[in-house]
Amino acid sequence: MSERPMEPFAPEDGIPLVELNGPDGQVYRFRFGAMVPYAGEEYAVLIELEDTPEGEEQVLITRVEKAEDGNLEFIVAQEEDVIRTVFDKYLKMSVQAGLEGVSDAE
Repeated sequence: MSERPMEPFAPEDGIPLVELNGPDGQVYRFRFGAMVPYAGEEYAVLIELEDTPEGEEQVLITRVEKAEDGNLEFIVAQEEDVIRTVFDKYLKMSVQAGLEGVSDAE
């Protein structure tokens, strides 16, 4: 995927959506999962809107940077250790958010 800026498009049910142009010119659509801080950087977890033929969600980990023009750029993470750590933190955040408000009686 290209390291060009992603363009937001209309939110779906209040969830911000992002489009990314791949190197082949194909447009990929993502919903925003979360911002995850790691090693002094901010990473965005993006979930592709179209599942794989097997019904799996595709997740993209991107580092967020501010471009000279003031827009945000989403740089696709390439380092396996960064991808794994950010994804693990995202999963923990998701589980914690899902457990909020749940009592022991439930």
